[in-house]
Amino acid sequence: MSTREILTIQLGHYSNYVGAHFWNIQELSFDYTGTVKTEVNHDILYREGQTSTGEVTYTPRLLLADLKGSLKTLPATGGLESATNDEGDLPWSYVEKIEDPPAEKNEFLSDIEAENPPDTQDKKYILEDNINTWTDYLYPRFHSRTINVIKSYQHGDEHEGFDIGSTGRSIWKSDYGDTFTDNIRKYVEECDSMQGFQVNFDCYNGFSGLAIGCIEHLADEYSKTVLAYPIIPSYFNDNNPANQEERDTSNLKDSMRLVNIALAIEELSQNASLFVPLCTSDKGWRKPGNPRSFEYVSYNHALYYHSSALLASALDTLSQKYRHKTNIYTLSDMCADLTGYGRKMAAASLRLPFAFHESEYLIDYLNTTTQPIYTPITPSCKIATDKIFQLITVRGIPENYLKAPMKEAKEQMNIPAYRCRDIKEMFELYFQANNFLSATNVTVCDKPLEVKNPYPNIFSDKLNKYGFIQDDARTSNIQSCPVIAGYHNGNFMADMIEKLHREVSRIKFAKLHKFKEEGLEAADYQECLDRLAEFKDNYEDDFEL
Repeated sequence: MSTREILTIQLGHYSNYVGAHFWNIQELSFDYTGTVKTEVNHDILYREGQTSTGEVTYTPRLLLADLKGSLKTLPATGGLESATNDEGDLPWSYVEKIEDPPAEKNEFLSDIEAENPPDTQDKKYILEDNINTWTDYLYPRFHSRTINVIKSYQHGDEHEGFDIGSTGRSIWKSDYGDTFTDNIRKYVEECDSMQGFQVNFDCYNGFSGLAIGCIEHLADEYSKTVLAYPIIPSYFNDNNPANQEERDTSNLKDSMRLVNIALAIEELSQNASLFVPLCTSDKGWRKPGNPRSFEYVSYNHALYYHSSALLASALDTLSQKYRHKTNIYTLSDMCADLTGYGRKMAAASLRLPFAFHESEYLIDYLNTTTQPIYTPITPSCKIATDKIFQLITVRGIPENYLKAPMKEAKEQMNIPAYRCRDIKEMFELYFQANNFLSATNVTVCDKPLEVKNPYPNIFSDKLNKYGFIQDDARTSNIQSCPVIAGYHNGNFMADMIEKLHREVSRIKFAKLHKFKEEGLEAADYQECLDRLAEFKDNYEDDFEL
């Protein structure tokens, strides 16, 4: 079986929050006993190597970037003891002398690093008050070339923030970018049949420019698919100003974020194979807005630890499409299917958990529900029901939940869906009935999403340990849950781009002095906005599937 490797690139602090949950989900679902059927080909995202002492390692094929001071408990060398990469070269940060005292570790990190670690899945951790950065709940350790710290900017510095896309562009053109591209090359040279690149990045600050520089490099140097996720947090610290001065500061920061987003999306329309903006709040542009609602989930949208877990769950589920062992569908196939007519931007959705009663059948639930079975996680986006193309992934619904046996079926026999032989057929019939002039490709995975520690405790006690609704309150930790996630594209995306263009056009660029100081001219800025408006036109012509 061909490995079909993918290199993942994470750029930015919030994207690393998402990434920490994503890699936790991967690693905590590994089976080391050989007794569990594995649906996913983990070699697509992971690589095998060795430490300098000969110990075999299995680490994410990953490059990430963050600012100085963001790592806390995680060494810049990735955290593996006696770590060195296989070619014998050391990362440029390896010999840096660390003067700061070691950061204090929370209970979860202390447990997993103890000499005789306890079973962390038997404990209930309350980490919400002990998460200061994404490394505070990171379970895996990384290859020595994975972490690339931008040392010229300090994380959390309010006076000299890394908040302009042009600044990230400048960093990319420096020695930092040369080192980063060299690390990309080393990963690519290790691959036998590479699918392409998955780039997750903060699109509202300096990392937007760093990401665009990186994606341009990937497009120029490698004839591979580039799937990008520009990510916006669900909340910013300046979203609730208390006085006029704070309101003025918040509005200025908001305008800067909005310009960064607009510039990034326009550039992605030229250089990415496909890009899917992500945010768990409804607006995204200007202020993120109200948090999206997920039934049987109660999360604090102001906590990155919470909101990033939802996005990571979506990414893990969506990526099943091109990581499943039985599926020959590749990253290139997926991007080609979704991006007809120059529509390179798509929306994403999530239903977490996809919960119905433990004594109910799927056929009854789908036949009676009047609500959409997924929630958009793309900003300023309401997914249409007609004239769309969508790729849906369903996971974690056992076949015995499909329908009643014939001798017990009773009224179910009168439902056309009773003829469906499996989960896939039933969902295909559901979407055929509910989406006019649309095409839906459904992937079904047996294995549910595993939400083991340190996944946040955001699920209702009405769910049993497998994520289905029960009559009695749950007393033990939830271990897994069924999930639906999807990619969607169609005319409805034009409205999203129009909202972004309208908001950013209201900004008086002359007042954003920092952009001009970083080299962005007003004429170039206006030209970018014009191209963004032209990109919207790709979604406005009627088409037939």
